Amino acid sequence: MAPVPRVTSLLGDWAALNSGAEAAPPQAYADALVQSSADLSDEVLRSLPALPDEAAEGLLSEPFAGVDGIYLPAEWLEAWSSALDLALAEIDGGWDLSDGQTIYFCPVVSLTLDTHESDDARAFVRLDQIRAWPEAS
Repeated sequence: MAPVPRVTSLLGDWAALNSGAEAAPPQAYADALVQSSADLSDEVLRSLPALPDEAAEGLLSEPFAGVDGIYLPAEWLEAWSSALDLALAEIDGGWDLSDGQTIYFCPVVSLTLDTHESDDARAFVRLDQIRAWPEAS
């Protein structure tokens, strides 16, 4: 049986950024998002809650005072995976998301954007903790 083609490099790019001894800068995650989205069709782009360059800009802003990590709204990654017809499964602490060849663990956390609105907790994917699941032996 022929191997399944990789649909996108984005998840692998982010996981590779997380495999180093030192934390990658937010700009590296933003660049990976923009570069891997360059060939997306207009149909896919229209289905996203924000264009890839806008989502990348959001990675560079710091709306979470005192919270470590690099965060992308979960709704953006969910819409992106749906538009690319990628398999996404909810599991404890996040999602399993496949790019066609590899399954990645994507931690999903709830963060409060406005400290004055205690019920304003939104789901975000913590990009700096995405990793590929170990291959089955």
